[in-house]
Amino acid sequence: MFFYIALPLTLIIFFLSKRLYDFKPWAFLHPFLVSVVVLIALHLLLNLDFSQYQSGTLVLTKLLEPAVVALAIPLFMALHLIRQKLGIILLSCLLAVCISFTIAFFILPIIGADLQTSASLSVQSITTAIAVEVSHSLGGIVSLTAAMVVFAGLLGSTVGKVFLHKVGVKDKHAVGIAIGCASHALGTAKLLEAEEHQEEAAFSSLALIVCAIFSALLIPLFYSLLF
Repeated sequence: MFFYIALPLTLIIFFLSKRLYDFKPWAFLHPFLVSVVVLIALHLLLNLDFSQYQSGTLVLTKLLEPAVVALAIPLFMALHLIRQKLGIILLSCLLAVCISFTIAFFILPIIGADLQTSASLSVQSITTAIAVEVSHSLGGIVSLTAAMVVFAGLLGSTVGKVFLHKVGVKDKHAVGIAIGCASHALGTAKLLEAEEHQEEAAFSSLALIVCAIFSALLIPLFYSLLF
């Protein structure tokens, strides 16, 4: 029975959360965050079958990949600007991936993380579909990776731009690259909400794509060479 109501229930909760966020655009009322919290609460309180929920909402999961591809639209609109700064973008994304790997495998172990946990967290800043595959190939905990990817996306989409402005990063292109490298699709989607942020969204779209490619290619390579 729950299989049939899982999809409409999820959509209803999300759109109600979006209406609430439109009325009160506070960071902790982000539609994605509120939807996740409400759905988790319903599962726990009503003892719902997660496997039925997962099957019932499979269509939403399948739409994740074309949704990421759709981010190429703002990318195309700002293609002339991106060509001028492609070298800077590639270097920034490469540095972001190297920093992520360094923190996961050299900093986290200092505070007690084991190799499996480090592998799970090494790809938290790239889009979910690729992050879980890379994590699995490294022997990480896929569910932990997925949770941290969502957390990174929510953090970037709610406070990322405000934080960047507070520390003096105000250049549109730099903001876009930073959001794309750290907060993938959720951060980029937040930029797309406002018409005046389309240029930032374009750079963010490219950064999330390049970071995903670099992560999928380089992190397993670094891991195999060092461990």
